[in-house]
Amino acid sequence: MNHISVLIVDDDLNKISSVIASIRESNQEIISYTQASSVQEAIETLQKKEFHLLISDLKLPLKPDDVIPSDEGGQALVRSLYRKKTRANVPMYIVGLTQFKNLQIDFKGVWKVWYFDKSLNDWRDCLRDLIFHISLVKSRISVEKIETLFVEGISDQRIIATGLKKYYPTYEKLIYVDSMDSGGGASWVERQLLIWAKSLNKKNGSEDYLKAIGLFDDDRDGKASINNLRQLVDVNSAEGKTFSIKKSCYKYSPILKSIKSKGICFPSSIEDLLAEEFWEIAKLNGWLVPRLPEFYEIDKKVLSYSNEEISKTVLLKNGFNETEVDTILFKIGNKFKKDFSQLVIKNSNKDLFPLKFLVEDILITLKLLPLG
Repeated sequence: MNHISVLIVDDDLNKISSVIASIRESNQEIISYTQASSVQEAIETLQKKEFHLLISDLKLPLKPDDVIPSDEGGQALVRSLYRKKTRANVPMYIVGLTQFKNLQIDFKGVWKVWYFDKSLNDWRDCLRDLIFHISLVKSRISVEKIETLFVEGISDQRIIATGLKKYYPTYEKLIYVDSMDSGGGASWVERQLLIWAKSLNKKNGSEDYLKAIGLFDDDRDGKASINNLRQLVDVNSAEGKTFSIKKSCYKYSPILKSIKSKGICFPSSIEDLLAEEFWEIAKLNGWLVPRLPEFYEIDKKVLSYSNEEISKTVLLKNGFNETEVDTILFKIGNKFKKDFSQLVIKNSNKDLFPLKFLVEDILITLKLLPLG
């Protein structure tokens, strides 16, 4: 399905919503939107994809972890695009959209900067005319929008891609797995789902909406992002029907199910689903770090001891086997997740059944795979 692709670089979701709503009100074109919140995140996005239009704020954080945005952020982004070493796909058109008049006046470059005020129509008219122009020449960039899975990081993307290739290779080209190497995480997945919902993209020749899935770790950050989405988007609205939420949780993993049945739960990630297959290798490589005991949830109906008493000796006495004990006490350290994903890729000949169950559930939810 050919369409106009737009990258919006801004961290103000209300402003982004206004931009999307304005474009939708005045255009019949199919338009897809991607969002980035910092210069680094935008560059990484442009390295992976091509866009017809880049709309950027001028006051931007340079990196995802920057607390204070830079007045030079927008200019830094545009300058970076034209450096060969950046290896970014330069968009067909670039515009600035800022609520800071002083930055609009000071901007130096060949691209236009429009002043943003939600109550004014000048920027809306300019944007409408530009979208119309792009619609006449968009064939220069051929972009297809398909069902998309947003995951928290590049290691998650690699692991999911391994599961698709191993168990459902004919579906690899029917779903796009998107992630961010720098500055990803639950909040990034949350933002992408919100922008997807606001876009209301329909399937080619159909009244059905293109659907996305957000795969979150089953931890505190994941749960917070899921709660934010449920407050921002009514599940019964048209926007709410454009995406689904999944968690990397015990239901996909026999070993995590067994641990839960014996009375213990803990925040889990996609790596934990594959503990039984790879924890011993991860331990030998020094990739395992202790789980924080305050995050354990003890089912008092099954076990009588408290979080502080969790140890290998206590767990073995309470019927947990060695692999379950290691899974409870340890997890893959953040700095070793990419190494772990490479391990999964290299050992894709193993029976990765937790990954099969997860990928199958994703494909069924997207209605790419028949139920049952």
